Amino acid sequence: MSLITKYTEQIKIYNHYTNYKGRLFIKTLCDLFNDVAEVQTERLGVDVDTLNKQGQTWMLHRLHIQVFKMPHKEEDVMIETWPSGIDRLFALRDYRMMRQDGEVLVNATSEWMLIDLMRRRPLRQTEKVVEMSTSHQIEKLRMVPLLQEQDRAVQMKEARLFTATFDNIDFNGHVTQASYMRWLTNSLPFEFLKNHILTEVEVVYEHEIMPDSTIRSFYEMQQEGDEVGIVHQIKDETGEKLHCVAKSVWRKHADAKGMAE
Repeated sequence: MSLITKYTEQIKIYNHYTNYKGRLFIKTLCDLFNDVAEVQTERLGVDVDTLNKQGQTWMLHRLHIQVFKMPHKEEDVMIETWPSGIDRLFALRDYRMMRQDGEVLVNATSEWMLIDLMRRRPLRQTEKVVEMSTSHQIEKLRMVPLLQEQDRAVQMKEARLFTATFDNIDFNGHVTQASYMRWLTNSLPFEFLKNHILTEVEVVYEHEIMPDSTIRSFYEMQQEGDEVGIVHQIKDETGEKLHCVAKSVWRKHADAKGMAE
């Protein structure tokens, strides 16, 4: 009988987790997801430190987040996570953020590769990972893919430059996936971010970004009814190497809509 259960942790949304309007940063949400996942992987014996001793590590391939309501500063929320399946070479992991009364604020699903540290090549998931990911009856989150193949061919006109500094580097010696998320959103104009709320984002990570690298975070906005869809690409300084491709969906903030009307 499987002993795998959801790992749940209560989190307080501190002021420094939030933007100037008091809403949780999407980058910090990713950091919180990583924190709770780390606790569970340690308990299951498949954490980064354990894998590193075996010459292996985890690397994120895809992250898909749906935001129903982003929590505000001083709120207490619950985050739960669990290994949710195997798809080819990927180990799947799901996340959910809820209020104390059970209201779901955020759903997310992710795909992780097991990597050979020396060769930087993906490995087949171990029997232990397959067992923990498939032997339980916890329902997987079902999320319709947001990012489409044609999004990779969108011509980008706008971009901002960022540099991978010390604070962007993770346990694998490359840029954290949460830093990618910060660069994707921070490339957008201030007035747009001020007046819009992120409702969904999907990112596919293609190539590592190493310390001191300079990257360009490109975006192209597309009006989709009452929403704005944005296709993103992060490339190296030359614009040749693709580090990630993403799509995000935004809706106008109620206050901003009221002022416009």
